[in-house]
Amino acid sequence: MDNILTINNLTIKLKQHTLMKNISFSVSEGEVLLLSGANGVGKSTLLKTILKLEMEGKKAEGEIISRSFGNILALNSKEIQQYRASVAYIQQKDDYSEMGNVQVRDIISECGEANYRNSLNYSEVNELIDEWIPRRKDNSRIFDAKSKPANFSGGEQRLLSVLSVVATRSKAELMIIDEPLNNLDFVNARNISNLINKAVRENPQMALVMVSHCRIFPFINKELRLTSESIVDVSECYMCHSCFGEPDDNGFYI
Repeated sequence: MDNILTINNLTIKLKQHTLMKNISFSVSEGEVLLLSGANGVGKSTLLKTILKLEMEGKKAEGEIISRSFGNILALNSKEIQQYRASVAYIQQKDDYSEMGNVQVRDIISECGEANYRNSLNYSEVNELIDEWIPRRKDNSRIFDAKSKPANFSGGEQRLLSVLSVVATRSKAELMIIDEPLNNLDFVNARNISNLINKAVRENPQMALVMVSHCRIFPFINKELRLTSESIVDVSECYMCHSCFGEPDDNGFYI
């Protein structure tokens, strides 16, 4: 299969400090890669560098090759924006607390601008929510298009962040997810696993790179471990833990 992303001898420095050196790996069509490693080793830094984000004070040497864009370290600012727009990226932290009257519709419409010519209306956003997130037992939604994220719990904020990218960018060539399950409860963790699993199943040629300490994802098919010295292929088969229950044969939690 073709490599969607190839990293060749990547070295990342922050001023005079080397954060990682000579990192090489690739992700091909259909691969769902878990990037593991100890806290502070630089996993989030690596993901952001792949997107050429937060580069102030940092220097990246080597190659980060996108199948569609070439070496992203050599792209100009306009080309970088086009490249980032092509990647479905879910960052680690959510902060909707100061968004006041911003609604769920606003968040999802903004994320979907690359796929839709016009902003999604309330009905279209609610249809997306129903397609991707099951309703509660009383048939109510966890949130709807008019809900205000500023009032959400941490778990609901995380669920919205994942939904807004996965539901609107499910046909992306590359998806990058940074710690999707931080501090989530049982229900939201299972919902997020199901969201990502649905995206993987509906776009089997997509490559996905994910950082997570929680090992509940039945769809992982490759693991690399980042250390302070290198990145290594984890030879033993990825084991999905059952702390959130057992998924069905298709990897969904019910």
